[in-house]
Amino acid sequence: ANLDVEVAVKENFFVSEESARQFRREAALLFQLRHSALPRVIDHFIIPDQGQYLVMDYIQGEDARQILAKNAGPLEQAEVMRWAKEILDALKYLHSRQPPVIHRDIKPANIKITPAGRAILVDFGLAKELDPTKSTTVGAKAFTPGFAPPEQYGQARTDPRTDIYSFGASLYNLLTNTTPADGLRRAMGKEHLIPVRDLNRAVSPAVAAAIEKATEVKPENLFDSAEAFG
Repeated sequence: ANLDVEVAVKENFFVSEESARQFRREAALLFQLRHSALPRVIDHFIIPDQGQYLVMDYIQGEDARQILAKNAGPLEQAEVMRWAKEILDALKYLHSRQPPVIHRDIKPANIKITPAGRAILVDFGLAKELDPTKSTTVGAKAFTPGFAPPEQYGQARTDPRTDIYSFGASLYNLLTNTTPADGLRRAMGKEHLIPVRDLNRAVSPAVAAAIEKATEVKPENLFDSAEAFG
């Protein structure tokens, strides 16, 4: 306030001692990140018995979900591909940290588009260091149906492919104006993904094929890196 700068504050309502320790670790981790398509984390604090707070850059603009809703139809491929390049570059950066950082909740509502047209990946409340020895932490279990791979529903380990699936599902949504079939129901054979070009013939075959590979329900069939998806 003294510097008259707008910031965003993210509130986390877990108040246990263990969640406070985990929060401090994550805040320190996020504080170190520097990338043009990520907001900077500026500070963090805890109010005992109330919650934990992460202070970060406030990003002006609308999120991609709002832009899609206003468009009342699929977005132009050229525009979405510009955003995709910026977000994939951010994912390459996150996943190449040591240890890798997994966002875990990529969806159109968490992709902010600035007034200058740049894409920024926001809402790092669930970002986690990748610890291959542990399954997903209980506090990291929030996800959005349609944008979450099957492993996020259970105790399976999440890794960079989790973010690749969620970003592929986000691109599917923006280019078809349709929420992808739920990952868990697809894995169980109860639903199928409608091919991208069945919903929007304006999407090129190459882009459609990449999005469909990025949203395979078996992790071994996915792209193994953001670079490969790009």
